[in-house]
Order: sequence, then structure tokens, then C-alpha cells
Amino acid sequence: MKLLNKNIIITGSTGGIGRELVKNLDEEGANLILISRSDSELQNLKEELKSNCITFSGNFSDQKEIEVLSKKISKEFKTIDVLINAAGVGVYKSIEEETLEEWNNSMNINVTSQFILIKNLSKNLRKSKDSLVISIGSGAGVIPMAGRSIYCTTKFAVRGLTLSLAEEYRRTSVDFCLITLGSTLTSFGPMSFEEKRSEMEKGKKAYFTPDWVAKKLISIIKDNDRRVEYTLFPSHYATEWHAKG
Repeated sequence: MKLLNKNIIITGSTGGIGRELVKNLDEEGANLILISRSDSELQNLKEELKSNCITFSGNFSDQKEIEVLSKKISKEFKTIDVLINAAGVGVYKSIEEETLEEWNNSMNINVTSQFILIKNLSKNLRKSKDSLVISIGSGAGVIPMAGRSIYCTTKFAVRGLTLSLAEEYRRTSVDFCLITLGSTLTSFGPMSFEEKRSEMEKGKKAYFTPDWVAKKLISIIKDNDRRVEYTLFPSHYATEWHAKG
């Protein structure tokens, strides 16, 4: 897929991975439709870009709000070529510590928002000759983990949703792709960016950098023979990172 002038939606566009994706897609000449919770962060990001983009702020924990937002985008853009689901939240607690509010918010942000966006933008995606929905999953959607029951549940659900829709849309122009992604050097999760970087520098653990992930995702988007699911873990990446610096 060539990305020049393609209409591409990125949710979570001001996050660690989302921001790098936006910058790289901007270099490709794509028409960007950016969604994030913070309007001020969206405007700051917009100022860094070469091309014009459209921004929408929305609270993904609110189902009604994402319904309104998705229908608004559907009306404003006849064709959507790529939808990148990069928004997410993580709760890392035992079930005795978790709250129902955390459960509901996590399900809405990580899973339900994707369902609503895909459902309401399906006609726009079908109008493209070669469209793609790409969702960023996690190793937590494949491997059960103690103390992460909410997060694992949402990521298992994202995997089920994406792979099921890949079957449902198999004979259409809409492709689905799941990225089962390992640990990345961002502030997402129970450890801070600084703590992760310290572990990485000491060789205790390997992390992807957001820029590496963004470039990898773009290469996957461009690949006309892409697979339905990619599993990317950073264990092999440690050697590459240390060799660079």
C-alpha cells in the first residue's frame, strides 16, 4: 500500500507509539486524522507536522462520546484507507485491588472503542480499494499474567475481535492486522520511562523504542502480502540497540 494522500486515522495519537507513528506517516505524505483525549496535546503535535491534519479530541472511556465522534468522522470523510487503533490504558493490580470503574474504563478504552469505530466506519473503509484496520495488541493478550487481569482480559479481547473480523472481511477490500507487541520504551505501564531506560541500559531487560515500532508498523502497512498477525518481542532487539549506542 502506498501511503501518499491516504486518509489515515490514528487513535491515541499523542501517546508514545502513536506520536511516532504520526510523525512517520507525516513524512509519507498521508492525510492524517488524529484522535486523542487531550486537545492541547493534539494542537502541540499538529504544530510539529509538515502537512495539514484534522484533529478530534475524545474520551474513549465514554461510549456515547466515541459513538458521536465516529459518526462525525464518517460523515466528514467519504473514504478511510487505514484505521490504526493505538489508544490504550493499563491497570496493573490484583483483582482484590481493582475497581469496577477501572474494569469498565479499560474495556471501553481498549476494546469497545475499537468495536464502535470499526462498526461506524465500515462503509468508509469499504469505499477504499485497499483499506486496513491495524490494532496494537500485547503479549498480555496471549500470555496470562498475575496482577494484570484487567489488562490481559482487554488485550485477549482485542486479539479475538481483530482475528475474528479478519475472517469476517476475508473476501472484501478491508484487511485486518493485529500487532502482538512486547515491551516498549514509553511511560505506559507500571514502570516509568526512566526506570525502563535504566533497566535497558544495564542490560537487565530489552525494550523496543517507539520510533522502531512506528517504522516497523509502517513497513507492515505498506506490505501488500502482510499477515493477519505479527508477534514482536524485543529480546532480539537488545543486541541491535546496544550495537548502536
